[in-house]
Amino acid sequence: MNRLYGFLAVAVLLFTAITFTNCANIVPPAGGAKDTIPPRLVYVNPEDSTLNFKSRKITFVFNEYVELDNVIEKLIVSPTLQRTPTITAKLRTVTVQIKDTLKPNTTYTFNFDDAVKDVNERNPVQDFQYVFSTGDYLDSLQIHGKLTMAETGTVDSNVAVMLYTSMADSVVAKEKPQYFAKTKRDGSFHFKNLAPGRYKIFALKEEDKDLQYTNPAELIAYRDLPITLQDANVENINLLMFKALDTTKPFVPIPEEPDEETEKKEREKRKKIKLVAAPQLNNNQQDLNDSLRITFNVPIRTISTIDSSRIKLQEDTLFTPVNFNYVMDSLNTKMSIIYNWKEGKPYRLILPAGFATDTLGNITKTDTVSFSAKEKADYSEFIGTLKKSEETQKMLAADTSLRLIMQLVNNKVVKYAGDVTNGTWKQSLIIPGEYEIRILIDENHNGIWDTGSYFIEPKRQPERVIAFPKTVNMKANWLMPETLEF
Repeated sequence: MNRLYGFLAVAVLLFTAITFTNCANIVPPAGGAKDTIPPRLVYVNPEDSTLNFKSRKITFVFNEYVELDNVIEKLIVSPTLQRTPTITAKLRTVTVQIKDTLKPNTTYTFNFDDAVKDVNERNPVQDFQYVFSTGDYLDSLQIHGKLTMAETGTVDSNVAVMLYTSMADSVVAKEKPQYFAKTKRDGSFHFKNLAPGRYKIFALKEEDKDLQYTNPAELIAYRDLPITLQDANVENINLLMFKALDTTKPFVPIPEEPDEETEKKEREKRKKIKLVAAPQLNNNQQDLNDSLRITFNVPIRTISTIDSSRIKLQEDTLFTPVNFNYVMDSLNTKMSIIYNWKEGKPYRLILPAGFATDTLGNITKTDTVSFSAKEKADYSEFIGTLKKSEETQKMLAADTSLRLIMQLVNNKVVKYAGDVTNGTWKQSLIIPGEYEIRILIDENHNGIWDTGSYFIEPKRQPERVIAFPKTVNMKANWLMPETLEF
């Protein structure tokens, strides 16, 4: 009998093991496509577009669990509130507690942007907005526009655009805006549910995000004339953003006077540094259309301490002496030797001992540098032709004094520029590389982009630059023609 019970026990254990093994093999873990559907609003109290709004709390209920992503920064309330609402998320519910006293007969919009997301995959509710009015009607006027960076012609996102009912020039520095929006990726901005009236419009790109123009390092844009809203929406408001520095009187910081002990230590430190002059060459080659730059590791005492008559520049294999000119930069650390370099010619630059003296009386050592000028085949050539639109032709006809300058930009630096004559600009001796193309509308004919000013008189808008989305790849010994829609 005991033997029979033992046999039955072993059989039961074996059957159980086989059954669970088969189950594990047959039933795989559940899977499926990734959830890409954002949460859906199923209930809100009070209802959206409520009139005669008196509540202090707004409750949003979604069809799935949600969370908040940087909601304080992303939320835009217009007209602006003095006190930031308290916003919380729990399970499927988002709750807004209003702390401010709301103005009578006013339409408010709460734009959450993409701050509400589902918990699992963080799919955002795009352009989530709630509107109500403390009066018996909803304001419905709108303003559409676009913000452009004046110097580069590019666009920027998340820049604050602001509306004020006060017409005082100082309002942007002293008051919070009545309404504000943020630019999207294409630079566009959109105000909704606005009341009729006159508005001054500004845009600010700032670090402290206080919506006030209190720092000259902040970028600003403004419209010369107020916007009047009556019965119809306003479209095509174009703003140019710039850093408002006066280019005619550049800001030069006044250095702090060092104490005697610090100054003594600095003098001792500099005494140990030897004055070195280093020619700047690329692969021992000199660009044909550029000066030869010599950098000093310590500032030169004055320009007069450089004895250029002792510097020798020799050309070709016979070492023929040639004459040249030179200039120093404002910091006395860079000397540019100006000469009409001959294609493919070898050169020798002789820098004798003591040709330059630094601020501590140290002199340079003797140095001889051999190099050659580049060949024209090392460069690219560009021909840009403008195909003017009807709008551009009208603009140029209205102001015949406008000067168009085409620019080639590499690594955010304007490398080549010239006047567009009869719709065309040609540039040779271009160093190969990737270039952006821009058009500068040069209003004052000085050949460079000029910034604007707001508080500095005379108030003026910056010059406008138009950027083309296409880049051109300049190759050595290539002619690159390009037709641009303008």
